[in-house]
Amino acid sequence: MAISDAIIRATKYSPELIPDSWYGAVPNLAEVTPGILDLKRFAPYIVRLTGIQLAPNVLVLLRARYDGVQIEENTAAYINLIPSSWDLPGKDFLRYNFFGLAGVATYTTHYGVWTKLPTVADKLLHGIRLTPDELMLAEKLGLADSVNKGVLPLPIGTQIEREYHVLGEVTRSRSVNVAVGGTTYAIESIYAKQDEFIVLTKIAAAPGAVGDVVLFIVDRDDDPGYATVQTFPLSLAFGGEINCFVPAMHEIRLSTISTVAPGPHLFRYTYQRIRLTNTLRVRFNLVSKDELPEPSLWDKVKGGVL
Repeated sequence: MAISDAIIRATKYSPELIPDSWYGAVPNLAEVTPGILDLKRFAPYIVRLTGIQLAPNVLVLLRARYDGVQIEENTAAYINLIPSSWDLPGKDFLRYNFFGLAGVATYTTHYGVWTKLPTVADKLLHGIRLTPDELMLAEKLGLADSVNKGVLPLPIGTQIEREYHVLGEVTRSRSVNVAVGGTTYAIESIYAKQDEFIVLTKIAAAPGAVGDVVLFIVDRDDDPGYATVQTFPLSLAFGGEINCFVPAMHEIRLSTISTVAPGPHLFRYTYQRIRLTNTLRVRFNLVSKDELPEPSLWDKVKGGVL
């Protein structure tokens, strides 16, 4: 199931990296219909397309749009089945699709979409109008000067490295016997401990056959089907794994379903246990300003200093 505007708006613990994949036919002298990714009603979030993996093919053009910027690239020179460097940010539009110079019967891709609820610093960078309270906060913290200097907002990777204290990281390997088509099979349920939360950071799977339509399903807390990834574009080899960042305060449930009965199917996934600090409680809207021992922390997080 393609990432939709509704899934973006289901972001609770910003920032999040949602994984997805696609496979199918690329038509002759036309784009894939419906498009692989087409986001346009996801305010107030900012989104970023990243980690695009595909197979080089001189007959396939990659087309993308992020806000007012449009991209068209022939895929012939990309590294075979290894994610390339992509970072396409959008506050109004984000689109990703393929155009065929000739018909290609079966083509695959996987990718991720970062979703982030913008801080005041993010809004200043992207030209998003501030509310009166945000204007006061920007003046109080000198955010406009910091944004103009280039020191704010912090890149997502830097923010995670500084503030997400990993208390444990595990890579799991599972073989699940998908014995009946159309039946959901549990892979694992992962539970958070007190004063911690869990984050799913990678998923991989054996591809299976093109007609099996094996799905890797990620439910988190009260969000069923938050990510539904087709396994055929994936593999257990280098490059076939999808990076993701799906936090859950209570539980991540992993499961699979297939249209047929492919039998034993292999899955791999990685998750982290993270300390739930006051900074992250503010970011995730789990506390009010009055509940904090240091009320100034609220301004710093909402402003984007932290």
